This record gives sequence, C-alpha cells and structure tokens, in this order.
Amino acid sequence: MQLSKPSQLLELSTGDTVTKRNLFDLIQLSKVEGSAFWQDRSWLIGNTPQQGINWIGELPECRAVLIKTKHGSYENDGWAGSSKNVYHYSFKARGGTISYTEKANRVLVDQPDYQYPILLFTEIDGRWSYEGHFSVSGIRDNHVVLERTTLPLPERSRARVSASSETDDSAAIDALLGDHNIPRTERVQLIKARVGQGLFRSRVAAIEQCCRITGIADSRFLIASHIKLWSISSNAEKLDGSNGLLLTPNIDRLFDKGHITFEDDGRVRVSTELPANVLIAWGLDAPIPPKPLIQQQRRYMAYHRSAVFHE
Repeated sequence: MQLSKPSQLLELSTGDTVTKRNLFDLIQLSKVEGSAFWQDRSWLIGNTPQQGINWIGELPECRAVLIKTKHGSYENDGWAGSSKNVYHYSFKARGGTISYTEKANRVLVDQPDYQYPILLFTEIDGRWSYEGHFSVSGIRDNHVVLERTTLPLPERSRARVSASSETDDSAAIDALLGDHNIPRTERVQLIKARVGQGLFRSRVAAIEQCCRITGIADSRFLIASHIKLWSISSNAEKLDGSNGLLLTPNIDRLFDKGHITFEDDGRVRVSTELPANVLIAWGLDAPIPPKPLIQQQRRYMAYHRSAVFHE
C-alpha cells in the first residue's frame, strides 16, 4: 500500500504492508507544508532519534502512536504467545536509564488516559507490516504490554484533561524520579499507579469486583481510577486500593471530570450539568444495584464530592 497522507494510517487493515521508504517519507514530510505528504498541522508526525516510535498530532492528546519494531531489536520486544494479541514493547532508555517523562515513553504511559490507538508495525521481508490497533494493558519496569483492541477507539470524542492537571502530574512524576530517598521499585509502582496499573490496580481489584454503573467485570475493559487525584495524593494514597474504583472507560471519564460521584451507600449521584442523552446512552438512568463503599473509601469519596463533583 502507498501512503500519501497521515490520516491513511488510521485506515490500514491488519496485514497491509508499507515500504520502509514510504513510511519514512510520510513521517518526515508530514512536517513540511506544501509537500506531497502534508495534510495540516494537526496531522504532523513527531519522532524520536531512534525512529522506532512516532505520534500523530500534539501531546498529550495525540491522534495515534506508531510503533515500528524489528525482531530482536530489544530483549523485551516480541509477541506473548502465538495468538498475536499481546505484544511487549520496551521503553526507550538513555545510558541505561528510563525516563517516564521522555516523549517516546510518555505517549505509552499516557495512552490509558487518552485512549488514542497504538498502530503496531513489525518488519517482514524488508517492509513494515501493519499488525492492527493496540492499547496499553500493563506497564512493567522496562516495557509496556500492548493488547489488541477489538473495539474501535473513539477518535476525537474524548474529554480533554485540563492543562493544570497534566502539569501537576508531570511535576509529580519528575519529583518522584529524582527522589532517591524512595526505593526505585516503589518509585516505579507510584508512577504505574498514575495510569491505574501495578500494585495500585491489584489493590483496587481486591475491593472492587466490577464497574459500579455497568456491572462489567472483565478486567480488560476496566480502568483502575483514583478517587482522589493522583497528583495531589500522598505517596501512600497513590497506592491505597481504597482510593480507587474499577470503572469502564466512559464511566471513568465522567467520574474523573466530576459529572458523577457516589454516596457512601453506593448510590450514584449525577451532575445537573450532564446532558440527558448522555445519562441515558451510558446507562446512568438504570445503573446496577448499589454496593456500599467500604469505610476506608468513604473519606476519599467525601473529597471527590466536595472538590471534584459538579452539582
């Protein structure tokens, strides 16, 4: 297949192949206004010196991430099993040190929040073979776990995280990375907790078995969401399972933006600002039977009701 515009990347089908020259030109010349590959500024393709990972559009809410990987390039890269539904991809390191705030790694760490698709390409016979849309399902010390996305991810309908919240998170991550009074393993867990992974997710799952609105219990479709914002939580609160709920992505976004909250008895409370059609379409008019919050969750939810929820 010959690509002439960045938007065509989102139209590829699994198994399509692209020449290395064509994809290289698309990435480089998407930034040159007037070139044959120019679309508009929102479709510029950013890149790293390694050229292994690229992003379309501006961070943090880009349109998509491109990953191009060759067999054997990095120790942790490769398929997990023969089904080709899960791929491990290494974080980029400088001098053996991984920075989670470096753009090439940040677009992977941020993906669960923004839900842009990850477009995975592997090398076959000197060409790039498109493997499909993937999403980050796990974050390890030195790599991410990518899982094939069976349902189309929303293109531009996601709510935007406020710039101040994003800045707070970045500052908090930088502070954690530089705090050598905290053991490295704990620092990793604290950063993983930002995207609802690692120790935090397992602790939330020990308390919450399903989404409190939809009843979905399949962990592949649930986000471990902090009740009190990660950026303003203490290190202990960042990892406290009582400071979390398991929610489907749409419900997580409503909760994160203060459009819904929960009473201590588990009943959902809906903001008057939420349009009626959204309330009905996302099942908020008929949630599953409420389950009371445990005692430790109640102080976090009291904060959410007072500081996040919009009456």
